Amino acid sequence: MSRQPSQTAEAPPGDDELFRSIFAQSATGIAVVAAETGRFLRVNAAACAIFGTSEQELLLKSLREITDPDDIEASDDFLLRLASGETPIPPRDLRCLRSDGSKVWVRLDVTVIRDAAGVPVCYACLMQDGTANVRAHEALQASEERFRSMLQMSSDWYWAQDAQFRFIELPGFEKRDFSPEAAMGMTRWELSDAGLLPDRVWQQHRAKLERHEPFSDFVFMRYNNAGELRYLSVTGEPVFDRNGNFEGYRGVGKDVTEEVRVQKAIEGSEARYRLLFDIHPHPMWVVDSRTLAFLAVNESAVSLYGYSKEQFLTMTADQIRPPEDVPRLLKVFEDQSRAYQRRFWRHKKKNGELIDVEITSFNLEFDGRPARLGVVTDITERLKAEERAREIEERYQALLEQRH
Repeated sequence: MSRQPSQTAEAPPGDDELFRSIFAQSATGIAVVAAETGRFLRVNAAACAIFGTSEQELLLKSLREITDPDDIEASDDFLLRLASGETPIPPRDLRCLRSDGSKVWVRLDVTVIRDAAGVPVCYACLMQDGTANVRAHEALQASEERFRSMLQMSSDWYWAQDAQFRFIELPGFEKRDFSPEAAMGMTRWELSDAGLLPDRVWQQHRAKLERHEPFSDFVFMRYNNAGELRYLSVTGEPVFDRNGNFEGYRGVGKDVTEEVRVQKAIEGSEARYRLLFDIHPHPMWVVDSRTLAFLAVNESAVSLYGYSKEQFLTMTADQIRPPEDVPRLLKVFEDQSRAYQRRFWRHKKKNGELIDVEITSFNLEFDGRPARLGVVTDITERLKAEERAREIEERYQALLEQRH
């Protein structure tokens, strides 16, 4: 035989001065919900703010009415488990609806109030807007996806550090003839080979980590198990939990020894470098990293752009760009890493013609000054062909639609 609701079943308990004070002044949303009907009996201002409504409007609704339809089943199950006496029941995150129709994630921490017979009379609910936490968690998942993608595409191993920057994971490190066990529990600068880099380099690296900033292409040196000196490049991103607390770093690493050796060979042999530079079929130049002045250009660059070599050497790199592209150029030259970079630009020839180019570049020292070597590929015709192909495809699709 079902229990008939009494006239006082929906009366909130404990209406004393202390209860009223806590209820009204709490920054946490508080609501009293009838067990049988699910209607709101009392709500405080913080609860009204979460749902973007007034107290009078919220008291006309039930918990079900302000729950997103996709979460109603989860909400009903949550309250049923509470009413049955199952313990412990952790707080539950539910999608709810604000008065303007937008969605908000609400974390519910609920206590069951029972009568003398143990029958649930109402629920005392503590509510917090958890939307920011959910978004942070989604951002974390997206970050993890990016790292997995990076690992698959271009990396030799994956690494993870805790909040004190100590290694806790190094899968794949052993494939490059290193011992992951020797690095576990240590920071990057505590490794035995850390002295191969100047202290100031490590200080700059640590400062960036302590600011919880992402970093890319940090190159350091280690001896592998065979005693060979290897150059290792690592890229990392900070990880935060759903509450925004810093948990550590996740990243990828790559053995760049061969690339470094090639780069050092170029830097160490001026004659060989200039020979390769001058006869290279692609336009090439060297630009001063600080002033953007052209320091050297080859014959292919002279042929493509229409300037003589003497004219080039009186110019700066921003002069062959449209004015609107110059801020991006200045930003790019702030990067002083030794990694190879590939970027796409618009360049202006001497006759004013704009061309689309792909530039592969890296930083080096040229005649005792910081500089950047660029190798240029003119992709103007390729892009035009791709655009024509797209136009043909669009016309074809339009024709098909007309026939149907």
